[in-house]
Amino acid sequence: MGLATFRACAVAFVFFIGAGLAAADDAAPLGQPITDPAEITAHMAGNTLSGVLKETGESWVEFYCDTGRSLYQFGDIALGKWWTESGKVCFAYEYNDYRFPRCFEMFGRADGSLAFLGHDDSGQPMTFLSAPPVPGDPFHLEQRAVHGCALEPSV
Repeated sequence: MGLATFRACAVAFVFFIGAGLAAADDAAPLGQPITDPAEITAHMAGNTLSGVLKETGESWVEFYCDTGRSLYQFGDIALGKWWTESGKVCFAYEYNDYRFPRCFEMFGRADGSLAFLGHDDSGQPMTFLSAPPVPGDPFHLEQRAVHGCALEPSV
């Protein structure tokens, strides 16, 4: 093997190893992955999460009804649905007729805070950082939403 070929292989090896470590480093600050559906549900059902969207700094809050409904305030209050699927938590919202579900990896930290990592339609990361879950609906989203946790009447 010539010196040029060896250098090219060495550069490629370092690039791939470095890229893998960079990806691991990116996920490490988010916490430990939470993939068990029962554990995901325990963090969410009947609880409120609130925090910021890391990429924009925008605040959000969401109450997760025991029924699988959710009330999401990211500006206005939106009705939504949540469920677990393939070790992730997934969401769909009324404002787009529930047509565009999006699933997120969940991560937990020792202090109880959570992070949700997903991607937008263009593949860019969406990282929702949350304080530890708070039992109940302290922001009174259910009272302020049209149907609350109840399913909307059929049209």
